[in-house]
Amino acid sequence: MTSSFFRSRFLLAHAWPALFGLLLSGCSTLGSVGADTFTLEGELPADFALEAQAHYGVANGCNGRARTRSFESDFEDSPHAYRFRIPVNYRDGLCEMRLARVGLFINGRYGDKDWQRTYDNGGLELVDTLPEGAPRFDGNGRLSKTAECTWFFQLSRAHSRKGEISKLLSCSGAGAYLANQTLPGKFVNLSFQVQQEERPARRNTWLSTAQGWKPCVPKEGWQQCQEPPVFGTFRMDGRECTVYPKCKE
Repeated sequence: MTSSFFRSRFLLAHAWPALFGLLLSGCSTLGSVGADTFTLEGELPADFALEAQAHYGVANGCNGRARTRSFESDFEDSPHAYRFRIPVNYRDGLCEMRLARVGLFINGRYGDKDWQRTYDNGGLELVDTLPEGAPRFDGNGRLSKTAECTWFFQLSRAHSRKGEISKLLSCSGAGAYLANQTLPGKFVNLSFQVQQEERPARRNTWLSTAQGWKPCVPKEGWQQCQEPPVFGTFRMDGRECTVYPKCKE
């Protein structure tokens, strides 16, 4: 009986460190994946992609640091949906991490070359109190918005492609304020539309004609159209053109 008692104490003494470590490991792992979440979803136009960067701060005063998690949808040749489940809070070891904001990178492409890609920004800001007039979740826990995106064209000044058409992207309405106390379990539907008409990136540098937009040749030291206007040419898809977007009059 005495031998059995000491053998049991010996086994327990040697097993306890491993068991204790396993418990700690299990708590840390479960804490990092168990979280309250909300869903960010919507529709993207063809040749658009979206990246959401969720920024977290330490909420319980532990000795931790801010964290970032990224969620991405890729480019597609046709309109497509995206859906991200974003944690509102989670545990990282002993630290409670709480979502502070979600930065959005709205990526668009207008050609197959690397330089024919650009982006605009948007964002979801978490607040304790919604600003006056800010959209709120409906009775089904959904908030829906549509961002309007416009392409702005210009002549590239880059030495390697000077005189080529390049574009900038601008998206309005690509964000919202969210009340952090009621966010878990909610759905934010943020969709994107592209305006059919493109516009010059700078005023009075192109003139609209019945055939299309024609680029002005400015006076030396002057950025805008001359009076009367003098028109130049530009390059697009390897062709020399006189009007945008048709290229030829």
